[in-house]
Amino acid sequence: MHIRRFLPLAAGMLAVAGCSDLTVPDYQNPPLDDLLVNPTVSTVLQAATGVLQGSRQDADTYVRFAGIVGREGYFLDPNESRYVTRVFNGNAQASNFTGSSYWTTPYRNIRTANILMAALDNPAVDLPAADEEAIRGFAKTIQALDYMQILNTREKIPVRVNSPLDSITTPPPIAERAEAMAFISALLDDGRTHLAAAGPTFPFPTPSGLNNFGFNTPAQFIRFNRALKARIEVYRARVANDSTAFVAARYQDALTAIGQSFINEDITTGDPMTDRTRLNFGVYQTYSSGSGDVANTLNDPSGKTVADSTLVTRAQSNGALKDARVRYKTERASGSLVGSLGSDLRFTIYSYRPFYGPGGQSSPIPMIRNEELILLRAEARWFTGNKAGALADINNIRQNSGGLAAIAEPANDFAFINALLYERRYSLLFEGGHSWADYRRFGMLAKLRALGTQRTGSNVAAWFPLPANETLPRS
Repeated sequence: MHIRRFLPLAAGMLAVAGCSDLTVPDYQNPPLDDLLVNPTVSTVLQAATGVLQGSRQDADTYVRFAGIVGREGYFLDPNESRYVTRVFNGNAQASNFTGSSYWTTPYRNIRTANILMAALDNPAVDLPAADEEAIRGFAKTIQALDYMQILNTREKIPVRVNSPLDSITTPPPIAERAEAMAFISALLDDGRTHLAAAGPTFPFPTPSGLNNFGFNTPAQFIRFNRALKARIEVYRARVANDSTAFVAARYQDALTAIGQSFINEDITTGDPMTDRTRLNFGVYQTYSSGSGDVANTLNDPSGKTVADSTLVTRAQSNGALKDARVRYKTERASGSLVGSLGSDLRFTIYSYRPFYGPGGQSSPIPMIRNEELILLRAEARWFTGNKAGALADINNIRQNSGGLAAIAEPANDFAFINALLYERRYSLLFEGGHSWADYRRFGMLAKLRALGTQRTGSNVAAWFPLPANETLPRS
């Protein structure tokens, strides 16, 4: 079997059927051969924590690449022009730089989770049934997150293979987008079922990204699972990538999931420039500069990582003050330039204004936050007929996150979409590729290009291509 060529081959087969606060073994590289052939309780528990740590490995890469396409920020390295010529210009190719971007690492992690779950069936792994259920539910939830982020960068992806781990001879089929989304949704439901059958605690240590806001037990982790379920159902509602076509039933499913998540609409904290705790309540990937750990490279003292300068000029104002989100998350600094693309705007959310914690290279990256849940609910409410509720959610975010005045009810669906996209762009800035995904699912990539810095010959790519090593064996 050629793992490097067919990395997703093992990734989808058993599905649906490191951090600074832990002094632990090497969770980044759990012993997979031992786990598959000779598993023990110790290697299983090590791999369980490793699944979460594996999902963070390229999370900063995902934010950076998707943020560039989404005209949120840029990486202006004079020694690596492809961030401009390939990613910003929309000239993505199937080569390693863009074709393999955010592909190998998440699929490797999905495979690790599959091997972990297979190991639980080995008689040598004598864990209580409730602990096994906790591990399965945890692993499938993280797999769903990995799949979701891969799918945010590609039109279609491999997700399902019905062969056993030791008999792979051909690459798995490529799932169409609707099938892949349905698979992710079912994977989350399966994960919830396992978590509901788990005991009161996880049998392995959890990092601060779960501990900080209390998602470190199976019961509380279900709320995270349901938050991800809400996100994928909202995405499924717009699978046609069109501003007019949508599936109301998927929006209703999203509302159900949101009600089971950790949403909290009470986000009134006074000044959004000084207290965003309730907005930032959520689940995070964690980092540090400690020996053997992984640092968050979005913290970039070199000045190569910049914000799109139009974020300030296009931000709405309340009197003389610009939107608090752009004032909080960015600041002016010395400019960077690669070719004709440049900016003097820097992000602060990965330096001295992190979502929580000390900041710097230890700055966490959100997996999903309360602020996003409120905006997901606004969208789902509007397109299921609850326009008053949708408007209340939009204005809740505008006033308590942006420091802006409330708006009147939009005149029609298109006006609402534009209002929603503005709020999502500034609320979720440079934390998960949201602008790219959002403008694409509403069929508005041309508008996204017009929002950002203009450069002759640039375009917004709809997707990254599948890696050449994935497509060639299938041709």
